[in-house]
Amino acid sequence: MDPPLSPPQQASTETAPSPTLHPKSLAIPLPLSPHTTLHMQITTLETSNLIFLTSTDPSSSNSLSALGSFVYAMPNRLQPSDPLCTALHSQTGSIEFANRIAKILARRTEKPTYVGCSVVFGNPTVEEEMAGVRAVVEEVLKIVNGEKNG
Repeated sequence: MDPPLSPPQQASTETAPSPTLHPKSLAIPLPLSPHTTLHMQITTLETSNLIFLTSTDPSSSNSLSALGSFVYAMPNRLQPSDPLCTALHSQTGSIEFANRIAKILARRTEKPTYVGCSVVFGNPTVEEEMAGVRAVVEEVLKIVNGEKNG
């Protein structure tokens, strides 16, 4: 004989937050390389940020970009000035830029951050690459802080 069925469990009064995906897409010229456009897609979730970056240059062919690098960074509670970062997928030309962006955003937003990056600078100077980092961080923080306040 089968055991009697127990009454259904009552649902918890707490409901899990449902993610609302409203990615913001924008394109900006790189400050020291105005012929190169940096494209960003920024998704801000309650518990993390997801950023995809790529670049286009009219002098290059119209072929599709490579996948690039995908990294994860999270705030470090023991040393807040040094976020933890790991590469989930590594591509030689974009891994350093992706790591730098992910660490800065994880530290400034205090949220885990995923960064997909297929940005190609060609033969950049240090100043060009740092201007690109600064431009990305400023634009992402405008969007993240705007959604947090609004």
